[in-house]
Amino acid sequence: MFVIHAYLKKSSNPYSYERLASELGTYFDFETKNGLKIGTSTNPFTKQKYAILNWPGWNFTAHFETGRNVEADANYVASVVEDCPPEIKDCTERIRFVFSSDERRDFTDHIIWAIDYLLEIPNAIIFDESQETIIR
Repeated sequence: MFVIHAYLKKSSNPYSYERLASELGTYFDFETKNGLKIGTSTNPFTKQKYAILNWPGWNFTAHFETGRNVEADANYVASVVEDCPPEIKDCTERIRFVFSSDERRDFTDHIIWAIDYLLEIPNAIIFDESQETIIR
């Protein structure tokens, strides 16, 4: 498993689960010919919806999250990452992608495309959880 977070600064065009799901559907539309199916599930504990992007043999989930857990995680990132942008402490929203294992590296391009999607979000702070580094 591999996890990437995009901490979102305040914006005049705020995110929501619906916006995230819609944008991902559009962004990955070219992959439907390769078997991509996009579904929705719900976290049984928080009742928050999340998207599942599923290809034959691999998938990743896309979560839009808000609240105290996001704030706590942002403060943790600020405390462990050297040269972390200080404005991360003001972030109360994030997009979190959880990628399933890909030992054979058959889906490396898909991971790169997903990270590129996050990198296109203005003022987002992208954090690689496994490497404990800021991508941008």
